[in-house]
Amino acid sequence: MATTTAADKATREEYLQIHRWMCIAKALDDRMHILVKQGRAPFVGSSRGHEGIQVASTAAIGADDWLVPHYRGLANAIVRGLTMKEWMLAVFAKAGDPLSAGRNIPGGCYSYHRLQIAPVSQVVASWIPKAAGIAYAAKLRNERSVVLCTFGDGATSQGEFHEGVNFAAVHRLPVVFVCENNSYAISVPIRLQMANPNVAERAAGYGIPGVTIDGTDVPVCYEATREAVARARSGEGPTLIDAKIWRINSHTSEDNQAKYRTTEELEEAALHDPIVRFVDWLIGRRWITAEEAAEVQAAYDAEASEAADWAEQQPDPLPEDALKNLFG
Repeated sequence: MATTTAADKATREEYLQIHRWMCIAKALDDRMHILVKQGRAPFVGSSRGHEGIQVASTAAIGADDWLVPHYRGLANAIVRGLTMKEWMLAVFAKAGDPLSAGRNIPGGCYSYHRLQIAPVSQVVASWIPKAAGIAYAAKLRNERSVVLCTFGDGATSQGEFHEGVNFAAVHRLPVVFVCENNSYAISVPIRLQMANPNVAERAAGYGIPGVTIDGTDVPVCYEATREAVARARSGEGPTLIDAKIWRINSHTSEDNQAKYRTTEELEEAALHDPIVRFVDWLIGRRWITAEEAAEVQAAYDAEASEAADWAEQQPDPLPEDALKNLFG
């Protein structure tokens, strides 16, 4: 299991960039909730609490590598280069939306070939065999690219999880599987999902390494993923990372987690905000001050608001383009 001492392998600038990406993700997430409450946007699937593992793991892969994220992977996409304006075009389902041309709910189903983000799906776990397939293609072509595949703990209860991980293990494929384990599959707690809550222990059944980490500890997440990526790139096969995190917001804006989570649990979850924890870590190393961190967040909050106002005024999709580039 990785430890925070490994964090010293990375540079100050690497970690400050990770902090900026996390602040962008929070700014967009918070702005989307405001838009939904104002009736200006229809839906938001929050990634609050997931930013640490999402940003750190994606920062560990290269520009030529592939990202196969789940539908809550906003922060992953930001690291790959998705801009605030591009995301807001998707939020408002505008014609210029580069993710789905305004056809899908934000984050629900999208792809971005330019950023090497493979198509995202709302069919839980369906993208895990896809990630194995992309990695298999890379191996057949003698490419050095690695695939980062992310999913929630609920996805590990699906057959596609076994099929994808098993195939990757058998063929020693260059793929890193990251479970963002927030202990809930929508409203179903992990104790009702699986008898063994430690997803990483399943790796032994496939003959691959399994690593359990604190997904709210950014330096640990970064180093653990970098090690797994290096292993995959050198031909040693896949790794299964189980990142334990806390979901701060409800599953989506259509969900009310207060109906199935106690007040005490929600208060505890709020104490495990990876951004707050990471800022404290940066302050402890004198790489940033509390005032500077607040200024960074405030600047991105303002930019997210401006991006939303701009996107809302962009052209809507044309009715005659509804079936364009769709195949049945």
